[in-house]
Amino acid sequence: MKVIIFGGTPGSGKTSIIKFIIQELKNLKIHYVKFDVLNTDDDLLIKQKFGISTENKISGEACPDHYAALEIPKIIKEHKDKDLIIIETAGLCLRCSPYVNEGLAVNVLNILAGKPSGYGPLLTDADVIVVSKGDLISQAEREIFRSKILEVNKNALIIDGNGLTGEGAIDVAEKIKESQEVKNILTLKHSMPTGICGYCYGNKILDSEETLNRYNQGKELKSRIPNLNCGKCGFKSCNEFIRAVLDKKVEENKCPYIKNKE
Repeated sequence: MKVIIFGGTPGSGKTSIIKFIIQELKNLKIHYVKFDVLNTDDDLLIKQKFGISTENKISGEACPDHYAALEIPKIIKEHKDKDLIIIETAGLCLRCSPYVNEGLAVNVLNILAGKPSGYGPLLTDADVIVVSKGDLISQAEREIFRSKILEVNKNALIIDGNGLTGEGAIDVAEKIKESQEVKNILTLKHSMPTGICGYCYGNKILDSEETLNRYNQGKELKSRIPNLNCGKCGFKSCNEFIRAVLDKKVEENKCPYIKNKE
């Protein structure tokens, strides 16, 4: 099995290009997963068009890329019969990146969305960079943009892509065929940023004392939860469960593994 992760900012053309790539790889058993924050029907449209298995993963209040990192091992375990798993991230954070060393990392980069130097691991850790919407600028500007990409990621394969015509899909498909099979443990290419403060635990009041109080409450509760992110409480992550407890939306004993207060 091979795992391909597509990252890119919203509107860069990830889904459109993925459709052409699936067409090029139609002889493989493919499973497509779309991660998003609130809602998406891309998975259903792709399933209807290509007849492959698909699913969506909605992160809700959790960071979509952290959520993806939690879910990817489960997805692989549930679809061992597939030749290829294509994962499309929500692409909201330039600092987060669920790319793994054992799979192929593809960044779809909107040429109009700013300088490459303003991107983080989503671009700098990509194996393949598909530059989209290049038809909207001149050839000279495209060459300058390409050189700017190489300044931050000199090892990536840069491919011109177009979600309307399918340009670049064959090249990406060939790179996918050459990529390695997934074996055993997956490892992130880049560590995810940490962000545990009162606001992470759901504080809504812009006040330092309220934020500190909420942080201490969340920290105490987290010390009694094993951080399994198992989902048995009904929430996607332990942090999301903690927020719900502190908001009094659910009782803390909803976690089957929680320790009693000492």
